[in-house]
Amino acid sequence: MFTVRKMMFLFLAFALAVAPLQRAISASPKSDALVKKVSRLGVYQGYTTADYSGFNFTSYYVPMHDSTKLAVDVYLPKGLEKGKKVPAILYLTRYVRSIHAKFPLSLLRDPIFGVVSQKEVEFFTSYGYACVIVDVRGTGASMGDRKMEFSPEEIADGKAIVDWIIAQPWCDKNVGTTGVSYLGTTAEMLLANQHPAVKACIPRSAIFDLYKNIIFPGGVCQGPFVDIWGLTTRSLDNNDFSPLTKQANLITGIHRVDGDAHNEMLNKALVLHKTNFDITIGLQQIKFRDDRASSAGLCADDCSVHNRLKLIGTSGTAIYRIGGWYDGGLARGSLDASLNTDNTKKVLIGPWDHGPHSNVSPFATTKKLNFSINLEMLRFFDYHLKGIDNGIDGEPKYTYYTVGEETWQSSNSWPPKSNTAETIYLSADKSLTTTKDKITAGEVKYNVDYTASSDSTSRWNSVTELYKHGPTNYADRRNEDKKLLSFATSTLPEPMEITGHPVVGINFAANADDATVFCYLEDVAPDSSVTYVTEGMIRPLDRKLTTKGPYKTPYPDHSYRKEDALPYKANEAVQLTFDLLPISYQFKKGHRIQISIAGADTGHFNLPSPQPSEFKISSGGVSPSYVELPVVRK
Repeated sequence: MFTVRKMMFLFLAFALAVAPLQRAISASPKSDALVKKVSRLGVYQGYTTADYSGFNFTSYYVPMHDSTKLAVDVYLPKGLEKGKKVPAILYLTRYVRSIHAKFPLSLLRDPIFGVVSQKEVEFFTSYGYACVIVDVRGTGASMGDRKMEFSPEEIADGKAIVDWIIAQPWCDKNVGTTGVSYLGTTAEMLLANQHPAVKACIPRSAIFDLYKNIIFPGGVCQGPFVDIWGLTTRSLDNNDFSPLTKQANLITGIHRVDGDAHNEMLNKALVLHKTNFDITIGLQQIKFRDDRASSAGLCADDCSVHNRLKLIGTSGTAIYRIGGWYDGGLARGSLDASLNTDNTKKVLIGPWDHGPHSNVSPFATTKKLNFSINLEMLRFFDYHLKGIDNGIDGEPKYTYYTVGEETWQSSNSWPPKSNTAETIYLSADKSLTTTKDKITAGEVKYNVDYTASSDSTSRWNSVTELYKHGPTNYADRRNEDKKLLSFATSTLPEPMEITGHPVVGINFAANADDATVFCYLEDVAPDSSVTYVTEGMIRPLDRKLTTKGPYKTPYPDHSYRKEDALPYKANEAVQLTFDLLPISYQFKKGHRIQISIAGADTGHFNLPSPQPSEFKISSGGVSPSYVELPVVRK
């Protein structure tokens, strides 16, 4: 028999053990601290107390159009008045809706939350919302298998789920949807069904362009990330949590659905999942945007949000996009998506990484978030699902954080209309100059150092939990820059803010038939310390520019399609024009702007073969090498 003391001890041990497990599969925000009112952000001051405390949990199997049953968890506000109907917030997850602990720990907490945090569910239920979390087809306790991530079948299932939700006696027939990363992407994919009950969508750290934003940024394969993502999904599909947490022995695994007392349905689902698409194997068959993975018969675009732009844009669902400047390559996707969907009402980009988990500004005094994402989402859902006139509709469309200045700013357009494109030129003396007549013409040779890396706490490590090595952070890069080829301006006579998409155009040659070029925009302080600002990458193979891309962009774009590839020959002189990931950043007076060029980012990107030992960057001439900065003059 358990004494009270033993039970208390077990509860404490369990709480400590479960925390790493939830972090391991969660992309949810780690802080819900309410911020004081910040200029231009309109923090929701109308709420001081919640309407409810706690929630009631039930789970169900819901049949789809082909009779495939999906596992659904429902959390209703505890104490919800009889007959009262509330809006629902829907999460469609690929990373397990909930987990079951072993006895006796299951007596203390059941279920354990999966990818959606308990804090988030408690927050929304406390303000009178139902939360519905679904294992998408072929995952968790749901039946079926997976042809590919974000498959057409998975997207179509969302309509049947919404039909089921609005038929429930507790639902007022208004549905919102949100989530982080994969869940943020499925939230937006749901809109392609154009279901009239779905009134609001908040994609967080979502993937707009599967090829360009995450698998092949700049056409360069992010292989290590995909390998870890593949390990994570394979493990979850096999109900094996051991790669995700050292406390896996405390859980039985995926939480069964109510009524499945002997796990018969769960075990049947796990058998079906054994034939799921393996993203790691599929990646080996993909090089260009239009390459098809043979096992699925689908290309990246078939499973991408941008391929459903018209349906999403005309769905009538209001969208609020939330992301971070240091969130892998996803901030570019959030901004591109906003420019291609008229129903995007709000965009918020903070000094954050994926999730967001951390404040990544190098000038922040703490890595902790000091902004309540939950409260911001509540304002949006309240307006669009409950009809509460809280003023959010009158705020500027874009709210973004300027790193360095450490301030929030806003604009109704992107890029902001106050931007001016200002060009600086690469010179053979390794300087950057603002005028063509000061360029030292010539050729700079760079012996490619293949140990160069943006380190293990870079933006790329933040996008999935097993890839993380602590909080996202960019340390002083002066030693790493010794491995790169750098060009710098003279000291700035006054502060300079850039907000938007920097663009690089370099006259390039390499002594092999292929190459990968990484370009870093950096801030050099008077003490010679170097701060990372942003980056971009390209292969000469993809150098052809296009004006007929799948969506409009505010920067020079490439198709990354096989038909547009321009094979490169060793020592061929070409101009490479490409964008760097968007940023809002202030360079201080007395600092210098620096561009550093590399041929590798070890640990983050796969490189083609053969690999050159030497780059040549040419300056001067009719079309000199340059960097175009989106400068804001105040």
